[in-house]
Order: sequence, then C-alpha cells, then structure tokens
Amino acid sequence: MAKEKQEKEEGKKGGKKFLFLIIIGVVLLLGVGGGAYFFLFAQSEPPPEEQEPQEPPEPEVGPFLQLDPFIVNLADPTGHRYLRAKITLEFRNDEVYQRANERIPQINDAIIMVLSSKTVEEVLSPEGKMELRIELIRKLNELLGPNSIKNIFFTQFVVQ
Repeated sequence: MAKEKQEKEEGKKGGKKFLFLIIIGVVLLLGVGGGAYFFLFAQSEPPPEEQEPQEPPEPEVGPFLQLDPFIVNLADPTGHRYLRAKITLEFRNDEVYQRANERIPQINDAIIMVLSSKTVEEVLSPEGKMELRIELIRKLNELLGPNSIKNIFFTQFVVQ
C-alpha cells in the first residue's frame, strides 16, 4: 500500500509538471503570435516632424474669366468664312486669375492667332474643337506659366 501511495504522489507531481509545461507553452505561443502580428500588420506612422507638409487640395472649380467675343476670318482659300466664338477660361487658382487680368491683350492676341490659323473643316468637327481647345490651353500656358489654365469653354461657337 505504501508503494501505491508513493506512485499516486509521483503521478500527481508528474501531472503538475505537465500542466505547468502546457501553460508555459501557451504563453510563449501567444507571445510569438502577438509579436508576429505587431511586426506584420501594425502600421507605424512616421514622427510628426518627418511628415511632409501636404499642399492644400486643388479646388474642384477654379476662377473663371469670360472673354469678349472673337470674330475671325478662317484660313479659307476663298476668304469668305469666319468664326464667332465666345470663350471662358478656367484658371487653377486666384493668383493666376489676377495675373491673367493684367495680360488680357496678350491673351486675346494669342487666341486670335490660333483661331485664324484654322480651316472650316478643322473647327466644324467635334475632334477639331477638342484639338483647338488643347492647342489654346497649351498656347495660354506658355503665356501665363505652366498649368495656369485648367480648362477652356466655348460658350458660343458659330461658323459662317
């Protein structure tokens, strides 16, 4: 009987050791899993002094400038065709708008030169109008500075 009692006590000691090892294993497993999650999925933001200052977002609609109507002779061999167009310019910001207001004669001249170089066929098709718009934007950006003109709108466009 004494032997049975001793074996039961050793069994209890062995069970306690086994339970202790299981608890240590679970704690280590949780620590390794938490560390792996932290390194793989946690996104750290750079310190505030390392962040680049963000530029304010560009407004959806910039300031507009409605120009006086343009009436120009088209580059037609007969010389009897003309174009009447009203154009509105959209600028990137107020600073460019102010600069453009000071240079209206130069803007008008650049637009007249581009419009009068076109033929009737070039300005009548939708593709021709898009090409004309792109050419005017490019020409005016050369005059006012890169990316000054956001868009150009033809508010009246009559060929006769």
